[in-house]
Amino acid sequence: MAEKDITERLLEDYPDVFADIVNVLIYKGKDKVAAEDLEITGTLSQYKAANVIHGQDRDVAKYWTKGQVRIGLLGLENQTSRDPDIALRVIGYDGAAYRDEINHGDARYPVVTLVLYFGTEHRWGQKSRSLYSVVGTPDEEIGSFIHDYKANVFEIAWLDEETVAKFKSDFRIVADYFVQIRKNGDYVPSAENMKHVEEVLNLLAAVSGDHRFEIAQNEVKERKVTKMEDWLTRALDNATEKGIEKGIEKGIEKGIEKGIEKGMDKGMAKKFVICVESLMKNEGYSKERACRVLDATVAEYEEAKKLLEGMAAVV
Repeated sequence: MAEKDITERLLEDYPDVFADIVNVLIYKGKDKVAAEDLEITGTLSQYKAANVIHGQDRDVAKYWTKGQVRIGLLGLENQTSRDPDIALRVIGYDGAAYRDEINHGDARYPVVTLVLYFGTEHRWGQKSRSLYSVVGTPDEEIGSFIHDYKANVFEIAWLDEETVAKFKSDFRIVADYFVQIRKNGDYVPSAENMKHVEEVLNLLAAVSGDHRFEIAQNEVKERKVTKMEDWLTRALDNATEKGIEKGIEKGIEKGIEKGIEKGMDKGMAKKFVICVESLMKNEGYSKERACRVLDATVAEYEEAKKLLEGMAAVV
């Protein structure tokens, strides 16, 4: 299993977070599923195709129980991009779970899978979530005999503020991040405390592409900080001190390049100047070399500086 896949699952695997996600997305914020009523279950199942046994692995799954009664099997799947075959994948997971019910005793209970999409582009139309959109039907007659199967896709970045506010666990921080990025193009962290600090940072680092979370991950074991705003402040300071090496590696220079091409606003100009002056101050680069590393010119740096006239020093 890839390391990224593992880090995506850690936060959601906590019973308090898992129950919170289900309660908000299915029950509109009502406390129907309690953390203590969730049981661990395996995520790996198998199927046979062309006489070959294949494995398929859910992201996160829990049994929902009340005493000795099993109410259902709940599963979560993470997506960072649109998958046109999502309905087929969910059928595979759910079908394997129902087959397991047949093979193990008399208990029968529903299986529900929620797909959490962490992209910021609004790309999941209703048709792209269904079996019909994948297989089609050769004619109307046979179509009436084909049962549609729809994946329960939730676009996290497109949740409304009222829904985000209903989350009681650390997942509210995750949802708030994607909503802010989608709406504003930037993220202003809240002052609320996190319970699962490392897991929140791991998830956001894995699915957001925001280099600040990767930097913050390196600090998590050394500092007793539980507020996201403190982590990101430290991450930004650390990035500046180290010449934003990680940021450059992850493509910040491309963002600056695009910003220059389109004409920089003050926000982009500020980031650009921070990058150049950090490299000059902390790495000993000349102005020319620092600009060259960022795929920019000294003239563009001077233009950004002029744009920031009247503003406080940025470094």
